[in-house]
Parts: sequence; structure tokens; C-alpha cells
Amino acid sequence: MDLNFNSCKILIVGDVMLDKYYFGKVERISPEAPVPIVNIVTEESRLGGASNVANNITSLGGQATLCGAIGYDFFGKEIERMAHRKGIKTDFVKTEQPTITKARIIGGRQQIVRIDYEQHLELSEKAREDFQIHLASLFQEFPTLVISDYGKGMISEELCSFLIKTAKSHGTRVIVDPKGQNWKKYAGADLITPNVKELSDIIGHPVKNNDQDIAVAALEIVHHYGLSALLVTRSEQGMSLISDQNILHLPTHSQEVFDVSGAGDTVVAALSLALTQGQEITEAMRIANVAAGIVVQKIGTATLSVEELNANL
Repeated sequence: MDLNFNSCKILIVGDVMLDKYYFGKVERISPEAPVPIVNIVTEESRLGGASNVANNITSLGGQATLCGAIGYDFFGKEIERMAHRKGIKTDFVKTEQPTITKARIIGGRQQIVRIDYEQHLELSEKAREDFQIHLASLFQEFPTLVISDYGKGMISEELCSFLIKTAKSHGTRVIVDPKGQNWKKYAGADLITPNVKELSDIIGHPVKNNDQDIAVAALEIVHHYGLSALLVTRSEQGMSLISDQNILHLPTHSQEVFDVSGAGDTVVAALSLALTQGQEITEAMRIANVAAGIVVQKIGTATLSVEELNANL
């Protein structure tokens, strides 16, 4: 089966971020303090957070429209520039707060320090209402909405509940990549994709990464919040789909796991594209599992092409 996602249109709303990487060499310790001196050789910018979901969708050939907040700063302009270069349509609210940016200084193969530019986002009531009116006008174009919540403030309870209610009234499927302990705001979503830590956070105790414990915890959450299904991403253990109709565990597709950062974004992207194309949930999960297996073999927030996906399927 050769997949082609060219006609799949997906709306992404969430916390937009920029990932900066500064790669260098460490050859001596600073005379000012006992810290390594990193001589920067190259730097790289990558789309992070909700923007990485959009980036994964377009690199797989889908059509992504990204909505979120950026600042009036250089990093915000960089996100806009990179998104447009990658064929992502953007619809941003501009705020006085800084664009969320995570800068990683890497010496050799070792991360030395991470520098975060961020403040918890608080949209004014007027800005949020204007944004909601604007979003409501977009829904008829999109069969699928992805809510990419990184807990940075964009996905407030008011906005999230509004998005899910409006999506449902248009017959739009809702997939949520969750964060934090307030899952009341996700009630009514079609599919939520927590990792094991996020599942543990919401259930209130550590969940062991084995099939039985994952299934028991996930079913409790499905019933408690009236959800259709949970897809739990389990790092080197693969993933599990849990609903009243289905309990399915898939082992990881990857031979070697180098870096799981951004793998959740790839899962959400591949899953949303496969479902939008009309695949059954179990087949969509298999496709997402293979996609995740490819990106965890790459360093940093990575993407893959539909050709790579088809070759591995």
C-alpha cells in the first residue's frame, strides 16, 4: 500500500515554539568558573511544539494550517519564515510576550545547557474571543483538528472546550496531544495521545510501562472523561490503543532508539493524516508506529518523508 496524503487538510492549534541548536567543541574549561567553554561551530533552528506537528504533516505531504501565538521578536519572525518555507500556512496571534524558544548548547555529542525564553501565555479576553471567532470560520475546510498542548498557556480550558465543541458541530475529528492534569478541557475529543508519564500524571500515580498496567489506567481515564479512545505512546515499548471496543498493543518498529524528542509530534501527525485519509484507527496506529520508529533513529526534533514511510511499511 503506497500512502499519499496530498489531499489531507489538517488544522493545528497549540503552543508554537522554536528549537535552537548550537553545536560546538569543548576543548577547555573557563578560567572564570568551573564550566566548559563551547566553541560554536554550527547552529540550527527547527520548528518545535505545535509547529513540529505541522512540519511533520507537510513533510509527509499533507496540508497543514498552524494557529498559535508568537511574539513581535526575531524568533517569531524566524518561525514564520521557516513555516512558509516548508509550505505550512500560519495564522498567528501576536503578543507582547516572547516567542517560546528553547536553545540547546551541545558540546561534542553532549548537551551542556538549555536556555529557555518563555512566559506563561495569557491572552486577553478580547484577543481570545477574536481568535475564537476567527478559528470558527476555518472549521468547514478541515476534516481533522489537532490540539497540540504543551502546557504553555495557549490551550486554556475556555479555548480548548470551545475548539472541541465547535469541531464536533462541524463533524470535525479532534485529536489531542495532552499536557498537565486538567483533562476536563479535553472532554469530547475523539482521540488523546499521552505518553506514559502524561498518563501517570493524569491518573495520579506512576503507571508501569507494561501492557496490563497501561490498559487498566487508560480504560479508567477513557471512562472518567467520556473519551472515544486513548493512544498511549510508550517509547521503546511501542504504543497501545485503548477503547471500549479495542485494546491493541504494538511493539516499537525501531531497531535503535537514539532520541525520542519530537516522536510524539510525529505520531500525532501520521495518525491524523491516516485517519483523515479514511484509514481505520488500527491501521492508522500501525502507520503512526512505523513513522515514530523512523524518527527516533534521528537526532533532535526530526521529520520524515512519505517515501521513507512507504519504504518502511
